[in-house]
Amino acid sequence: MEPLEAFALFKLGRLSSDDIKSLADSWLCDGVFTDGLNELCGAKNLVMADLAPVFEQTMTELNVPDLSKFDAANVIVRKRLEEITSNSLDPEEGASFLYWHVHHEITEEYPDREYMGDNLGLERVFCWLREIWDCKDGSMILYHTDLPRDKAEIKFREHLVEEAENWLENAI
Repeated sequence: MEPLEAFALFKLGRLSSDDIKSLADSWLCDGVFTDGLNELCGAKNLVMADLAPVFEQTMTELNVPDLSKFDAANVIVRKRLEEITSNSLDPEEGASFLYWHVHHEITEEYPDREYMGDNLGLERVFCWLREIWDCKDGSMILYHTDLPRDKAEIKFREHLVEEAENWLENAI
């Protein structure tokens, strides 16, 4: 994982102290060295209150820009949508991660305006995600009702990928 993605996850509260130590070890093994990484690797106390300031300093040493929670969310959204569109991440898995672990982390500070996910421009991605979920759990689906559920689910996945592509094309 690249430092920017790691810092974004950290800002969203999605990085554990064990994750931080593992990333520091990995980056050192990859030949990246900073005083902060060295300190993180040698840390015996894996309490987040102790590791967090060192991790933040390490990000500064690595020239990773400071991120607001909203900026962090957008970093992760872009990364996951790129993975979805490149077929390296299952569309449902990626969109579910964005829904549960990114969208929900910012809605208190950045509430949706009209549709679920519109605070990040993900309302259409989440529309198709909900259709996939509804298809799987037997709930009423709103689109492709003329198709058997297994075929409708395939269509919903295709639409989700299309909306991921649209988001990436239109993102600032």
